[in-house]
Amino acid sequence: MIVCSCSRISDFDIELALLDLLNQPEAPIPTPGAVYRYLEKRMNCCGCAPVAVEVIYAKLEDLERRGLICPYRSLSTRERLKKLSLMKGRGDASRVLVTADDETA
Repeated sequence: MIVCSCSRISDFDIELALLDLLNQPEAPIPTPGAVYRYLEKRMNCCGCAPVAVEVIYAKLEDLERRGLICPYRSLSTRERLKKLSLMKGRGDASRVLVTADDETA
């Protein structure tokens, strides 16, 4: 499935990027931005962002179920993504940036 037609990114590209990203010693939070940077792509119109987020969540669950990523790493990642999502929902961008920086440091 094509996730981003502007940058030609498929769900399989995202899956491979997640495998590499989440198996790094200091794995970043797999946001669309992190995944696109890893793929050396850029969001042009940003219309793909909601689909990219859904695909990332689905791929995280699938990779965990298939035993390709550690369930603890996957759980930690999902919790961090939910935390970021909640912080953004409150409109408190400064707390989101501090939280994201603290967790990747």
